[in-house]
This record gives sequence, C-alpha cells and structure tokens, in this order.
Amino acid sequence: MKLGKSSVRHFFLSLAAVFLLSACTNQFAYNTLPFWIDYYLSDYVDTTSAQQKQLDNDLEAFHEWHRQNELPKIQALLDQLEADMAKPLSYTRIGDYHHLVNTRIKASLEGLTPTLVNLISSMSDEQAQNWLDTVNKNIEEAVEKANEGSADEQQVRRQERLVERAEFWVDSVNAKQKKQFLEMAGYQIEMRPVFYSIRNELMIELEGILMNRQDPNLGERINAYFSHLIAFQSEQHKNDMALYLARRYELLQRLDRHLSEKQRTAMRNKLASYSEDITAVLN
Repeated sequence: MKLGKSSVRHFFLSLAAVFLLSACTNQFAYNTLPFWIDYYLSDYVDTTSAQQKQLDNDLEAFHEWHRQNELPKIQALLDQLEADMAKPLSYTRIGDYHHLVNTRIKASLEGLTPTLVNLISSMSDEQAQNWLDTVNKNIEEAVEKANEGSADEQQVRRQERLVERAEFWVDSVNAKQKKQFLEMAGYQIEMRPVFYSIRNELMIELEGILMNRQDPNLGERINAYFSHLIAFQSEQHKNDMALYLARRYELLQRLDRHLSEKQRTAMRNKLASYSEDITAVLN
C-alpha cells in the first residue's frame, strides 16, 4: 500500500488515509508520520521559513499525542475486527464498523486541528488562494479522468479498483465476487451527481475556512468540517446517502458471507499483522 500524493482526493482525505495507513503499515511509516503530513501539505501551500518552523514543532507534538492517545484505540479496533471476522458479520455489525472506523479517522484529524489553526491563521491571501486553486485543479482532473471512455468502460475501471482493494485484504477474489464488485461500481457511478453535490458543499465550507482565517472560532470550524467530510453527508442528500450506505452494507455482507476459508484467514492474518506492527511502535 503506497503512501503517495493523491490527485483525486483533496488534502484532508489524503491525511485521513495517512493516519490509518501509517498506523497499520509498519514501524518506519508511523515513525515518519510528521514527514508524510508535511509531504501532503507541500502540495497545497508553500510555507515561509517561520511557518515551516512552527509547523515542524506542531507536527512533532501532534505525533506524540497521536502515539499515546490514538494508536492504542486503532489497535483495539483492529483486534476487535480480527476476532469478529472468525465468522460472517451481520448487516448491523458491518454498519457498526463503518462508524467505528470513521470515528477513529475523525479523532486523528481533530488531533491535528491545533496544527492547522496555527498554519491557516498565518497564511497570506495568496497562500490561501493557491490552496483552493490546487484543490479545484485536482478535482477537475479527477472528474475528467473518471469520465473517460464509455459508461461500460468507466464501470469496469471502477470495478478493477474495488477488486484491487479487496485483494489487498483477501489475496484474491473469484468470478462471482468480481461480479458483485461490478454491481457496486455501477451503483457508485449512478451516485456521482449526489457525490459531486456533497463535494461542492464541502468545497464551499473549505473556502469559508481559508478565507476567514482570523475567525476566533477557526478550530471549531475545522472540526465541524472534518465531521462533514468524514461522514460525507448533507441535509440535501441525507436520504440518498442512507440508501447508498444500505446498499453498500448489503453488498459487503454478501461478500463477507461467501468468503472462502482461505480468504477469511488472509484477512484475519493481515489485521493481526497490523496489530503486531502497532505493538512494535508502542514499545
């Protein structure tokens, strides 16, 4: 699993991936977490020397906080899932894990809020505008790439990405499972208008944060943004997203119910390996 720069999702979603991936990949990755956060940030803002010094100090403090407070909770979640995966999960339990993972991502991001408050409040108008321009450019490129080819070609590309993610956990998927991923890929493509609308709402919220950088409630606004981002919900599309998640949980339940013993063992071994990696980081 690579920790590279993302041209598809904007900065905060990339950070969410970094938190969990580096916490679960290996000791070196987690011990260099401040570097990876700075690495992602460099895509969006060119810091001055004073900003960079403050950022380095803040990231080190965040890293220590995350190691002490969040890593044990992430490990407990991995251990819990590994144990539960001994047999198929219920529909309700799959939904529970969706929310539990989102809770851990949100907690990690909120731990970064003081760092972001210091950085964003110190930014110039030019730096803030560059951040927004970069995000918008990445979104435009991602949409253009997603819309390449016919509808069938788009669905197959999406299916291939879903299969690739699944095979990371279970080593390989069979023909029937690939058809199920094709089904989900088609539904996700159907949902694009809703996804794009929610993304636009999030962009407006992000712009408000960056353009009102001296707001005394900046930290609260950033935390609220994280909540909306991780949940990927809006009042306008509340029902649409509820239906989407219900269908997603149902598909995951079907997939989980029909995992072979080899696939289930592979996933449990992966989860156990990640937990062992975290133990090495904590000790």
